[in-house]
Amino acid sequence: MSPPGKLNVAWVTSGFYADENDFGGAAAIHLLARELSQAPEIELTVFALYYPFDKNDYALYNAKVYTFSNCPQDRLTSLKKIKVWRTFRKKFAKENLNRKFDVIHSFWAGEPGYNATKVSHKFNIPLAANVCGGELASYPEINYGSQLKSLQRYFVGKTFEQATTIICGSDFVIKKASEIYNNNIIGKITKIPFGVDESLFCESDDTVEVNTKEPVLINIAHAAPIKAHYDLLLALTQVKLVYPNVMLKVYGNDPNSTIIKQADKMGLDANVQVFSFTNYENIPGILKEANVFVLSSIYESQNMSILEAAFSGLPVASTDVGVAREITPYISEPGNAAALAQNIINALKQQKPAYKDLHERFSLKASAGKYIKLYKKLASKK
Repeated sequence: MSPPGKLNVAWVTSGFYADENDFGGAAAIHLLARELSQAPEIELTVFALYYPFDKNDYALYNAKVYTFSNCPQDRLTSLKKIKVWRTFRKKFAKENLNRKFDVIHSFWAGEPGYNATKVSHKFNIPLAANVCGGELASYPEINYGSQLKSLQRYFVGKTFEQATTIICGSDFVIKKASEIYNNNIIGKITKIPFGVDESLFCESDDTVEVNTKEPVLINIAHAAPIKAHYDLLLALTQVKLVYPNVMLKVYGNDPNSTIIKQADKMGLDANVQVFSFTNYENIPGILKEANVFVLSSIYESQNMSILEAAFSGLPVASTDVGVAREITPYISEPGNAAALAQNIINALKQQKPAYKDLHERFSLKASAGKYIKLYKKLASKK
């Protein structure tokens, strides 16, 4: 059992972080785990279904982490997944016998959420289910979103039905939920954004001023259809008419050089640079070398990069996805390259962003505090 005065919280997630230097996937969840596991009120245990694979149980910060898979996720067949799920449920039952979990918290409302509902129901433990990605998305033209796949849609639906509360990180994704599910589901939603580490991302006195001759735009996103880099390049062709030497720097994996090939076809070969996805600790320095952060995605449940850019003092020009509308006026509909271009131009002309209550709403400290408050509320209903 947890020490007196501590809440025993169980996280259920598809993957976790192998060590303190592993920020792959969603760095925000890594940072939240660090913050909560070191909070005096919390005893944190993590059940990582698929990643790390072939790794013994271990500790990360003050959290105990249990792993269940012995092969890479791209080799996980349905039968292997079912075996993982059974092993997880047995392990959870054993640990709950010893620890008596007060709250279960699943990250991603698909397979992790579905498995969390099973142990939540069996042991009568409140469940908070986090929407972290494409659970509410449906874009058949690019084959993106859990709502397209009947089995994944089933997992998400069952998670929402069984969850005590559903956590969303943005007004955008709450609206998406309201378009799909009934009032019984919508009534469970609470909004808690993932938070930015203020010790890493902050304004500095030497923030780069806009070089009107050679302004620098930055985008942090892998080359995937949902990120709509083609639209961003179309916008860049129009920005180039005003700023001929504008430079777009893209940080993200692009194994087929798709972005560079498209840029060359558009006559942007001198205006685009693509870098492989960089280590997380390098991102604050990269942001400080830019003038505007740009995002062209079709869908985001929250998106941390635009928040990290805002905390670093950068103007943000974005499509209307994730938290973008909640922090910046430079918003355009996904797919509208002309509007995105105009917003980029307007952002470049802005002297200094006027963000409202940014730290109060989106800092890691504020986010962790909201989660602790939610855990206490859920535990009191047990």
